[in-house]
Amino acid sequence: HNVLAVLPVETLMTGRISHEMSDKQIEAIEMAESKAFQVALYDQLARRSGSRRGEIRVNFQHYSQTNALLQEAGISYKDAQTMAPGKLAEILQVDAVVRTRVQKEKYLTDLESFGIQLAQNIAFLTNRTNFGIFASSRTSDVLVSISTLDTNTGVPTWTLEQDCPTFWNKRTAEIIEDITVWTARRFP
Repeated sequence: HNVLAVLPVETLMTGRISHEMSDKQIEAIEMAESKAFQVALYDQLARRSGSRRGEIRVNFQHYSQTNALLQEAGISYKDAQTMAPGKLAEILQVDAVVRTRVQKEKYLTDLESFGIQLAQNIAFLTNRTNFGIFASSRTSDVLVSISTLDTNTGVPTWTLEQDCPTFWNKRTAEIIEDITVWTARRFP
């Protein structure tokens, strides 16, 4: 493959989502995170491609070109996740596509997670660690699944999955950066 396109990332929020959030708000968050993941993944992959001795350099179509071509064809970021790789390659004029799915399963709100961690810290500082086991202060788990799909056959030529715990004190941008750096290091 000479040219690959990093598709908009399919993002899903599941688990314990605030009842105060409307479906439109959830969709807006998913859309914003989709774009952030796509940009960060493109940046990491393009930066690392062929950077080590003996590696083959692969070119990545810039995400703005990918998104513009999809928009011209009337394909939404969600539609791009279900389309056949061959059809996408035809529209994007690439040899392969990188398709990613990110699912964030929320367990606690950031405030609840902060409260649990604060209680754990107080217990540790006052040497009262024997009064029971605290629940995890983990806010959510982020499950990332990424594949490079051959556009002629639709068969994945490379896949990777990662499950990352998140905590209240780590911003979304930091989580995205950590995941995309980890992924790019394993990209063939």
